[in-house]
Amino acid sequence: MRQWVWLALALALLLALPPGKTAADNGPHGGYSPTTDACAGCHRTHTAPGARLLVDSVPNLCLSCHGSSGSGADTNVADGVYLERDGDSEPTSEGSVNRGLKGGGFVHALMDSNFDGTAVSSAVSSAHLMDGGSGTAWGNGAIGSGPGAAGFPLSCSSCHDPHGSAGSDGEPTYRLLRAVPLNSGGGSGISVTDESSPVYTVSDPGNSYFGQGYPNSAGNTRLEMDIQGRQISDWCAQCHSRYLAESMSATSDSGDPIFAFRHMAGDSSSDEACSNCHLDYRRPPTLLTTVGPEWHHNVECLTCHVAHGSSAAAAGFSGSVEWPDGAVSPSGDARSSLLRGDSRGVCQRCHGK
Repeated sequence: MRQWVWLALALALLLALPPGKTAADNGPHGGYSPTTDACAGCHRTHTAPGARLLVDSVPNLCLSCHGSSGSGADTNVADGVYLERDGDSEPTSEGSVNRGLKGGGFVHALMDSNFDGTAVSSAVSSAHLMDGGSGTAWGNGAIGSGPGAAGFPLSCSSCHDPHGSAGSDGEPTYRLLRAVPLNSGGGSGISVTDESSPVYTVSDPGNSYFGQGYPNSAGNTRLEMDIQGRQISDWCAQCHSRYLAESMSATSDSGDPIFAFRHMAGDSSSDEACSNCHLDYRRPPTLLTTVGPEWHHNVECLTCHVAHGSSAAAAGFSGSVEWPDGAVSPSGDARSSLLRGDSRGVCQRCHGK
């Protein structure tokens, strides 16, 4: 009898909570109430012109809010810039108007890719697909399985769940990321921890994406994300399996004929590993041998790359790097590889020579 009393009390407490509230998943992407109006924003029950009862196909539906001419969201992912256009008064901490988005953009990106302190909006030179077209998921698959998965379809909803609560247990995730990206072959999934207070723009007013080095005077890290860093690398590796590498992978053969020796892309830089290689002569001498939080940092996928698209240039050697399948075309700026800086300037930011 006592157990039933406790159960009744627990149910009463649950019913007393505000309905449909989540940690984030900003509307209309989650946090639905019993009388939500959000469904009608994207769906028609009996007169839908698109599959899944959608009022338009993806990515057109997504871009109707998040595109260049959209008015339903402040995050213009097409041009990679944060605007004030949805009519809602969000906290200023969400982002700075006319500043670049952390993920770059799909069509244009507002970036300081040459690190001169001035951000410029330019057409992207490399970007993830978002229109349902097919490409190659480089590094997808087991060791020795070739350059990657060809004919790999990719759209907005491949990575993001528009209804939110996309975690393995139905919890909200960072940027509505699915625990398992569609068609990735991922296993149990990676639920990237959500932000309690989302921040969509880079912290550096110059949009350099790298701040002023590591650490900088404002305390901003290169990654722009601390807690989610390793999770993001694990998440990306569900598609780019063999790109994920631990410390010392640059001197340890993976056994793969293509992705043999690899830069660390998913590890917290251990004090021992850092001290073996890192001697940045631009720092005070005390930091050359001092190990501590002042220089201890993570090296993850987003340390060097943006998620959506980059306007970085790739001249000379950088523009002629072969693709993993040995192809040499497209070349030039198309080999910017979603990097945050021109050519391979991201290397110089850490390995200053």
